[in-house]
Amino acid sequence: MWWSRRALITSAALLVAGCGFHPLYAHNDRRGYDPDLAAIKVNTIPDRHGQLLAIELRDGLNPRGVRVETRYTLTVELSAQRHDIGLRPDGTASRSQIATTAKFVLKDVKGDKTVLEGTTHSVSSFDVLNDNYATVVAQHSAEERTVRDIGDDILTRLEVYVSEHRSTSAPS
Repeated sequence: MWWSRRALITSAALLVAGCGFHPLYAHNDRRGYDPDLAAIKVNTIPDRHGQLLAIELRDGLNPRGVRVETRYTLTVELSAQRHDIGLRPDGTASRSQIATTAKFVLKDVKGDKTVLEGTTHSVSSFDVLNDNYATVVAQHSAEERTVRDIGDDILTRLEVYVSEHRSTSAPS
């Protein structure tokens, strides 16, 4: 009886492995190379958080830094707002949150046609402490977390788009 269960599990594993299945939301170790993703050029994103997001996207799209002909351009508009969500009895803030929104547009270089656009949003909170320096560090950390989350979401959406619109030269 144990051998039939083992044979069933083994055959199911072989079927799943043979069809090219891979989990969409699995953490990518960023060592893989996909020529279609590497062909996406990330345009400059203003401000420090835009720079961090651009670096995150470039590293995710082309982790090896291989030179490839640009097929798409990605434009991202980033905006962030800080809101106080906790108040002390004296009326000062005790907790704040950073809400970051990114609007992105992926355009095909040939014809300058928009092929994918979307909006993604991330929220992170932090404690407002009596020490101003510690509060600034906590705020920067919260902002970086939102940028990382937004970068992961945009990368996932780009991976889905590219997997559905593979170029003929890319291996499948």
